[in-house]
Amino acid sequence: MGTLQCDTPVYDDFVRDFMADDAVNTSKPVVRLARKFCHTWPVPKKNPQAHRQTQSPRTTVRVGVMDSSFNPPHYCHGAYMECLAIMELMPAAVARGQQTQPEARVLGIDAFLLLLGSDNADKPLKDTSLEQRMRMVDMLATTVVEDTTADTWHLWKSRDQFDASNLHNMAIGMVNTPRFVDKCQAVRDVVQKEWESNMGEEAKSLPAPRVLSYFAMGWDTLIRVFDPKYYMNFPAELDSFFSNGGRIAYSRRVGFPNEEVEVFFARPEMTPYLQYIFELKLPKRVKHISSSNVRLAVRDSTEGVRDIPPRILEYVNNYQLYRSDIL
Repeated sequence: MGTLQCDTPVYDDFVRDFMADDAVNTSKPVVRLARKFCHTWPVPKKNPQAHRQTQSPRTTVRVGVMDSSFNPPHYCHGAYMECLAIMELMPAAVARGQQTQPEARVLGIDAFLLLLGSDNADKPLKDTSLEQRMRMVDMLATTVVEDTTADTWHLWKSRDQFDASNLHNMAIGMVNTPRFVDKCQAVRDVVQKEWESNMGEEAKSLPAPRVLSYFAMGWDTLIRVFDPKYYMNFPAELDSFFSNGGRIAYSRRVGFPNEEVEVFFARPEMTPYLQYIFELKLPKRVKHISSSNVRLAVRDSTEGVRDIPPRILEYVNNYQLYRSDIL
């Protein structure tokens, strides 16, 4: 085998330990970090002093979360992160002309987190192992954080725009629960723990930060968030997702007409939640990309595949992943 473009850590031990210690205890939602690309995560290394200035009773840490099965990761996953990093986010309530408090507009995500789930509410694990997926998640994060030469997929237009964002402040890990209400709790716990660790002695004199978790997702996933079948106590659990800092950053992917969005948001029961829902404007060049389409594209050959980073494509090719004879 040739040398991979990315010297990716091997995650066998990490996945094995996670599955043995955390995945079996689903009563306690857990996020375990596998790698931090910025050692001060979730505090941005570029401006840590800003997080030490408590203008209000407590600090707020905004985290962009891409939670997925990553089978495999692709450029659209990266575009979600870049949208959160460089675009102004407007809640659906404002877009529909309604009043909203207290987050009328958001610009500036502090930290980013790519999460691989050990369990999925709708899809069984197949095609690739969790260790292989973790390695590819690492490659995707490396692409977002370190490949700073503008090309056809990046959303930022210049290196200055990239440097003004917090895309360098990336971490990757695993989560042991499929439900967003539980993931939100687990993200909040790990962010607060890491924040206190980075603040050191100073953290003892400060209250725990308020964590706002912006979960990036497609429209089909947004609909599932509001589906009562995923809750034991609906809508109380859904309400706790938002009260605990959960936010939804969705995109209108290919195949979901605008009329469906408007009808869904016009439902009276959606009114209280519109202040917590933000639309991401993905560029057309990535809207069509999905993991299932990538798997189909590489079934016979990886030649001509352009929807995943080269390091992931090379990994898929070297290990013969998703080939038709083993599907």
